[in-house]
Amino acid sequence: MKSADSLSDPAAAPAAPERMPSQDDAKNRFALNVGTNIAYVAASTLLMVWYIPFLVKHLGMAAYGMIPLANSLVMYASVLSSSLEVSTNRFLAIDLNQGNNDNANRTFNTSLMLSLVACILLLVPAGVITYLYPVLFSVPAGMENETRLLFAGAVLTMLLSIVGSNFGVSSVIKHRFDLYNIVRTLVILLRIGIVAVAFALWSSSLWWVAIGFIVSACLNLVGNVLLWRRLTPELRIDPRSIDRTRSRALIDLGGWASLNQIGALLLMQIDLLVVNAFYGADMTGRYGSVLIFTTLILTMTTTVVGVLSPAIMARFAVNDIDGLTRIAVRSVKLLGIGLAIPVGLLCGFGRPLLTLWLGPDFADLDILLVILVGHLNINLAVRPLLYVLTAFNRVKVQALLTVLIGVVNLGLAIALARWAGWGAAGIAAAGALAWTFKNVFLLSTYSASVMNLKWWTFYVPLIAGAIGTLGLALAGRLITQLWWPATWFELGLYASALTLVYCAVSYIFSLDHSDRALIWSLARRRNHG
Repeated sequence: MKSADSLSDPAAAPAAPERMPSQDDAKNRFALNVGTNIAYVAASTLLMVWYIPFLVKHLGMAAYGMIPLANSLVMYASVLSSSLEVSTNRFLAIDLNQGNNDNANRTFNTSLMLSLVACILLLVPAGVITYLYPVLFSVPAGMENETRLLFAGAVLTMLLSIVGSNFGVSSVIKHRFDLYNIVRTLVILLRIGIVAVAFALWSSSLWWVAIGFIVSACLNLVGNVLLWRRLTPELRIDPRSIDRTRSRALIDLGGWASLNQIGALLLMQIDLLVVNAFYGADMTGRYGSVLIFTTLILTMTTTVVGVLSPAIMARFAVNDIDGLTRIAVRSVKLLGIGLAIPVGLLCGFGRPLLTLWLGPDFADLDILLVILVGHLNINLAVRPLLYVLTAFNRVKVQALLTVLIGVVNLGLAIALARWAGWGAAGIAAAGALAWTFKNVFLLSTYSASVMNLKWWTFYVPLIAGAIGTLGLALAGRLITQLWWPATWFELGLYASALTLVYCAVSYIFSLDHSDRALIWSLARRRNHG
């Protein structure tokens, strides 16, 4: 393993730094970035579709439930890493786009120092929770030590991710999502591969899942460091570049981003904690198995939308607000139209999907699936606006509103599940209501205000996607009533046919001339790339 000195040695870096991509370079790489992002999401989705039934079969539903529960808990600890990544990405992108390497090195080294301090601060509470894990949560009998190790593995994965995020921003800023996705693909293959091989050779245990977490996290860190060296050799690890002034700016933006992240977690990651507290380990596993579709769609959206972040930051860095506005409005519209496909198909074909995937005993989770994913079309379509608020450094109001609504979501989830008697569906319904109110009525309106646009500017682009989701869902329900898909082939055939019809209708009625021109220009760039 190389030392920090060797990493900072100019002789060890590539001879020619890769220049910041121009707008033409960014446009030429956009199709490649989106394509590789979609390929990664498709590959990871297929792997998870196989992996979850594999885990349930070998571990049992209650033991499997401990895996998403541990991940959910670790998400709260990852607030520090997410907030630092947001602030680092903003300031580092501006520094590099303006060609100021000295400031870029100060930003990078200060952020790295803050990340290491954050990891140290998290060790004590993580150790306490790991020891008390079987006391704090409902775990299967006799698996106390296994669940402790699983949580410890998830925590170590998160700590390595905190450090690695400083190196990972280079791929984003340089528009090299293709290289970043290669690393991510290798990571997920290693994580699942370790568990699959271990289960085949030895007894099935959560221990192997924990080891898969840790080893793949190490690979992720190494991969991000290698990409950082390749893409941004002008950045070096140098403690002398740590800047107190820069640290205050990073902490200020990162602090509000942390608050916003806490609120987001109360909206998106509180489900399993409430389910575990009220209904035990077995229901945690059942709920977690369906919740994976929300996670996959969120991951897909974050991955695809991530290519917009450097473009938005670059426009802001050169004060091209008109160009930034065009990106924001069009991305919300196109993202909503695209999200209608997975969301609408899941709502329409949820019951046969669960039957084929996990077995007939899980078909009754169909309604829960609809509640969990049905609102994602409009709530995730506005996700590009988060990058806009970050570019303008206007996350304070957003953070306060998100935390407030997150607390309301927790109270509403308990009320609907416990007192209204809705059960686990009430927990999902609370999240859907709170998330929709926050994103549609607050985030969209506030973003328009920040950009000096009319308050309803981002409502109009959501209409086409919302109608498409409803149409696909109703069509899917009708098809399953007339011709029940008894095999994966039939289900895939029905979903593909419905998707083709939807794409044709959307192309004709939902896209304007500029939208079609953009799509064809990106397709031509990819063919010629």
